[in-house]
Amino acid sequence: MHYYIILFLLMACTSLQAQNGAKDILDKSAAKIKAYPAVEIEFSLTMENKEENIREEHQGKAYMKGSLYRLEVMDVVNYYDGKNIYTYMPEAQEVNLKNPSDEEEEMLNPTKIFNIHNTGFKQKLISNTGGTAYIELYPNDLNKNFIKIGIWVKTSDSSIRKVESFGKDGNNLIITINSLKQPVRIPDDSFFKFDTSLHPDVEIVDMR
Repeated sequence: MHYYIILFLLMACTSLQAQNGAKDILDKSAAKIKAYPAVEIEFSLTMENKEENIREEHQGKAYMKGSLYRLEVMDVVNYYDGKNIYTYMPEAQEVNLKNPSDEEEEMLNPTKIFNIHNTGFKQKLISNTGGTAYIELYPNDLNKNFIKIGIWVKTSDSSIRKVESFGKDGNNLIITINSLKQPVRIPDDSFFKFDTSLHPDVEIVDMR
């Protein structure tokens, strides 16, 4: 009996250390991003369902400045000016204008992906070998449509290399960060808002 109690305590201590280690690693990554006045990111977005043998990969680009962002992927440009999301679809010549819901912000907003571990998740450091730490986040809200989020961090410079959302339906979303840097020129706030004067023929659909 004493053996099992000691074993349980050791497991509990190991788990606590792993959680603290995970938070320390991710906090350093978040601090690194926040130190930039603006960020330019090139990434790959992969949608995968192994059971159905589906794998689609798209290249994308994101710009962040404070809470503002501009996200270009899958022939769509998403702007967020701090209040509204503008989803511009050039082929359809249409822009959807809406207020972001919590779930949309969580899954779409690149400014939140680097601090997601502090917003309603249990954290666990799964491994830390070969210069890469792998951390899993488990949502406190069990009604989320994903089971967990995996994060790979390069420990030498605290840079997040990959984030994967494991869906309950088998659909996984993988973001691989190819480059992250400060832009040569810090963009104006207007860069993060769809300019109707430059696109007079585009239909605006107000969904707010």
